[in-house]
Amino acid sequence: MTSVQRTIGIGGATLIGLASMIGTGVFASWSPAYSLAGSALLISLLIAALIATLNAISNARLARIFPQSGGGYVYGKNCLGSNPALIAGFSFLIGKTASASAAALVIGAYLAPDHSRIVAVLAVIIVLALNLRGLKYSLIAMALSVSIVVAIMGSLILFSQASQSLSVTSALPSDLPPEPTVVSTLAAAGILFVAFAGYARISVIASEVKRPTLIIPLAVGLSLSIVLVLYFFVASSLLAAPQTLESSTPLEALARVFGYPVWLIQIGALLAAGAALFALMVGIGRMMYAMALDGPLPSSLALVAGPRAVPRRAEILTSVIVLALTVFGGIGVNLAVSGFFVLCYYAVVQFASMTREGNPVIRWIIPGAGLFVMTLVVGSLVLSTLG
Repeated sequence: MTSVQRTIGIGGATLIGLASMIGTGVFASWSPAYSLAGSALLISLLIAALIATLNAISNARLARIFPQSGGGYVYGKNCLGSNPALIAGFSFLIGKTASASAAALVIGAYLAPDHSRIVAVLAVIIVLALNLRGLKYSLIAMALSVSIVVAIMGSLILFSQASQSLSVTSALPSDLPPEPTVVSTLAAAGILFVAFAGYARISVIASEVKRPTLIIPLAVGLSLSIVLVLYFFVASSLLAAPQTLESSTPLEALARVFGYPVWLIQIGALLAAGAALFALMVGIGRMMYAMALDGPLPSSLALVAGPRAVPRRAEILTSVIVLALTVFGGIGVNLAVSGFFVLCYYAVVQFASMTREGNPVIRWIIPGAGLFVMTLVVGSLVLSTLG
């Protein structure tokens, strides 16, 4: 059987992390998170960033030890056994397919709100066609997309900060969210965490990364740091004009409030969500590939074909599932589902990290703190959903 090839360097791995985070998160998660956290949105963002940082440390540590495709599934199997590995693998598949669907719906919402599902379906089909051609050439397009999006986000932040006035900052939404509670603030952190979880895709495609023990930890740290700074300033700008958070396209609403060119935001949404959709579907397909090689999924999904050694069947099945969620789901629901299952995935990663020898801080304190905060957030998501 043909194996995938190691063609991705530090730049490509970092771009996959950035593309997976910037898109679904920066364009879609603010409104559903604000409906829960209200004025505590920045606190929720910091909690999500804390979880991401704790998980990233353990994830990078394990990636050095097990540099092959599969991420948390591989870590769980080697450190904890088959059942935790299955929990990690299927949590990743469910969570990331929901997130991929949200990314597709973001494209539709920003480009053609009256026909958003049709546009979202077309986006999934286009990304599938790109994925079947392999990663090498798609990474070039991703690099350009992410660079443009970061530039647009930076200019929007600077423009909004410079343009704020008393009449704008004092404006309030017509439908105020309830006063934030501990549970609602933590639940909002679970939704916002989806926006930070992109670095997982870097470890999932480890079999295609050059010198993975060096490059994966560096790429995780770089992508997470860039996104954290960007998200903090975006959240601050939105809270300066909270009426924008009533919209399903809050950054477009923010642009209108401050007189920033709306068409630039629409271009940014297309590029960012498109890059996120691509990176998410790559990660899902490679997780299926890893699980098919190992036995939990049919071995036919591990078939690698074509001149660029792509797991075609896994990529096609991924697209079919994402299409179903895109047709029948919504952005907010998909983000909540994604947040829940991605947190479950990272719980396995943290438990796995505890089994590896190392100094007490790395082995016990960081994973323990991560598990504690994630348990609170998962419980809050469940309570908020049931409520």
